[in-house]
Amino acid sequence: MPHLTSRARAAVLLALVTVVTAPVASAQVPDARAGLAGVVVDAADGNRFFTRSGGVARDDVTFDGLVPGQHYTLRAQLVDVQTGQAVGEPLFTGFTAEAAEGTMSLELPVPANRTRFNIDYASQLTLYAGDVDEARGRGAILLAALTDAESPERVVQVHAVQRIAVTAVDGADGDHSLPAEGGTIKATVAYENLVEGYDYTLWGELLTASGQSTAIFASIPDHVPDSKNGSVTMSFSVPEGLEGQQLIPSVGLYHQSRVELLADGRLTVLPDAPNPVMIASDPNLDVEDKRVDVGEPFRMDDQH
Repeated sequence: MPHLTSRARAAVLLALVTVVTAPVASAQVPDARAGLAGVVVDAADGNRFFTRSGGVARDDVTFDGLVPGQHYTLRAQLVDVQTGQAVGEPLFTGFTAEAAEGTMSLELPVPANRTRFNIDYASQLTLYAGDVDEARGRGAILLAALTDAESPERVVQVHAVQRIAVTAVDGADGDHSLPAEGGTIKATVAYENLVEGYDYTLWGELLTASGQSTAIFASIPDHVPDSKNGSVTMSFSVPEGLEGQQLIPSVGLYHQSRVELLADGRLTVLPDAPNPVMIASDPNLDVEDKRVDVGEPFRMDDQH
């Protein structure tokens, strides 16, 4: 493993990708060829997706073809995949190779997404012989470069705003009134700008018109969308004893890997889960299309 001279730290390689290599052109390292590989992820939870607030990307890098005792510099730069523009300042990390192969981890800040669209960033790596910085980069000896901007292993995605909106009806006939003895409320959850293939959990509860919990829960433990926009249906079983109430589903969208559903239907956050845990929600009680009456709804004027 290389001896590091910057904030970079050792890490285990997660996967290998194709790299572009260049022969060494220095008399100090004759006939050697160096190679780069690596995987870039969200440093908070190890996946490649960021919320719109951004965060820190960790690039787990491996080397081969190094010369023990030789000094090298690794340059890392975040690049907007769509525009090709560099994002933020490059990170230069110097190290002395202890063996022909080695690993290190680099951390790069990922900016917030203030647009309406998801943004993809690639981490591009360049390995040089000797000590190199921004001022001395032009004449440096290039040994290897990793500029892949297509492989999932090399690209992270920062989400735009993700939204859900909920409507609810009687599951039996599609109107907004359940019989007095109860029934099933079907809540349709329309979502916007999710990530295809990512694991989400949807969880909700029925509230009264005053916002009190009924302890009636519903969930979709693992929803993996195949398109950014779509909808799912959640079923809430309403027992007897709620006649006169108006019920409204309040639903949240969560990172599946950060929550757990309990035996009683409640949702809890896993210990040490990074924030944010909830991605989007629709807790609004003042939407007519979300309200379902049970039997004859109670009205204040019924007392007179």
